[in-house]
Amino acid sequence: MVKTERLTHEKAISLVAAGLQRAVATHGKRTVAYVAGSSERRIEAALSHTSLPHLDILLNILDLDQTVLDELLAFKGVRISPLHPEPGNDLSTAAGVISAMGNLVRANVDGPRCHNQTLAIAALLRPHAGAIEAIIHEADQLRGAA
Repeated sequence: MVKTERLTHEKAISLVAAGLQRAVATHGKRTVAYVAGSSERRIEAALSHTSLPHLDILLNILDLDQTVLDELLAFKGVRISPLHPEPGNDLSTAAGVISAMGNLVRANVDGPRCHNQTLAIAALLRPHAGAIEAIIHEADQLRGAA
């Protein structure tokens, strides 16, 4: 395993806030708080970088948004994926990935992509990661590897 930088409390707050911002932008603060078993006030405190939600709250949010911990875990060089991924709509997944790839190609026309292009392309790809993982898992099962 690759040794990573030590995670500080302040960095954890920042990384969790990034994931929460995405979840709140997609689902709304009230829904995130409800699914988390928390209050909107506590979610707002996490979004404003003044507190770090307890582990149970963060894990409950995974039921709504499986990407909420992506930034935090990526800092340590790991990611999570469902043990039993559910396949998405193949056509929707393909359309989303193709759209993102089109943006990736356009971003590289005038040289390497910049950080803003990277963020935009990742935002387009992230919602389809679970469906892609499900296709790979299904193929592994067909081969008897899972």
